Amino acid sequence: MIDTHCHLSHPEFESDRDEVIERSWRDGVTAILEVGYSVATSRSAIEIAKQNPDRIRASVGIHPHEAGTATDADFQEMESLLDSPNVIAIGETGLDFYRDWAPRDRQIALFIRTVNLARERNLPLVIHDREAHDEVLQILKQEGKGQVRGIFHCFSGDDDVARKAMDLGFYLGMGGSITYMNPRKKKGRMLAELPLDRLVLETDAPWLTPEPKKGERNEPARMRYVVKRLSEVHERSEEDIVQHTSENVARLFAHAAPWPPRDSSAG
Repeated sequence: MIDTHCHLSHPEFESDRDEVIERSWRDGVTAILEVGYSVATSRSAIEIAKQNPDRIRASVGIHPHEAGTATDADFQEMESLLDSPNVIAIGETGLDFYRDWAPRDRQIALFIRTVNLARERNLPLVIHDREAHDEVLQILKQEGKGQVRGIFHCFSGDDDVARKAMDLGFYLGMGGSITYMNPRKKKGRMLAELPLDRLVLETDAPWLTPEPKKGERNEPARMRYVVKRLSEVHERSEEDIVQHTSENVARLFAHAAPWPPRDSSAG
């Protein structure tokens, strides 16, 4: 199992980060992408990756919530962090029109700048898209010019958004939120129709803890509940789900070889 979206740098892991990481390996996680969402957390992501050079890599970015206060200097420092050998993606970036914690025009400007940076550096994007599907897709199409790829983290769109995102070359992140869905309702039924060759696993730890642990702190080891739900709705074995999603990660991050580790029995 590969966790493509985790925030181990969050203060909730300050007291037991090493134990959380070791528990992940014991429970079948083979690799983690540690995702930054500000300059400070991006630096921390790189440090965590340095301490775990075989299995953890970093993504650096500025979250749309930070767009209202982020400066040119912040963006330039984030860009400079891309030179670290442990960094393999840009993000978390995107638009959040649900919480609206930053002015929308500032979010859009920051996202456009980040998409262009990803295109120039030929690096995948880790996309945050909440209640802004049309705007995110339009910017990716116009600014990405067919040359950017990445992951729609915690995918929350409908089947039309899924198709458009996949047509642009993106994978869909499946995390704890899929365990909250009723398989008989529209979104639950859509989950069963999503192609396995375009799905990747994630936790968004310490958030989005899957059922039956909802309400507790999330961590990578709990990704097995996400695998279980995908196995149920797709009527495939858990081993099959892990194999498909791991192969998808390897394709997306082929530029980062030898990450993720090819030995799926590790851990």
